[in-house]
Amino acid sequence: MVIYKNGFLRLDYEPASDILTFEMPNVDDIVMPEMERSLAVIVEHVRKYDVKRVLLDARQTNIWVYEDSYACLISEFYRNLMATRVQKVARIVTPDSKREKVVLNLLNNMTLSVKIQRFTEVSAALEWLKSDVLPKPRLQTLSI
Repeated sequence: MVIYKNGFLRLDYEPASDILTFEMPNVDDIVMPEMERSLAVIVEHVRKYDVKRVLLDARQTNIWVYEDSYACLISEFYRNLMATRVQKVARIVTPDSKREKVVLNLLNNMTLSVKIQRFTEVSAALEWLKSDVLPKPRLQTLSI
């Protein structure tokens, strides 16, 4: 279900699997303030819905800002996300992008309290996110 949508960002939340999904928007100097606000909106909704799993799709994201500016933006996002109850973040990426090199360097230098994995396929990311989901208890029928 869509829990938030504007012209820049759309958040989909699946309560059954407790997965919040969104696509990272493009970033340039003009939209940088909107990007900062969008990342704050994501964290707000993660907190509001007590989300434990996040699927972040960055395959189509382009960055046209200085690497340092982008690194600061993403660093703040992950610090704020770690202040929630999120346990896992699956990142769908194109591994050879300039953006991915910046993010990898940043994440490798952060102390993280959440599990973060990179994937190139949505299906593999969803499988990983759901991998620790406990099966629903079966109701036992008693015969008298």
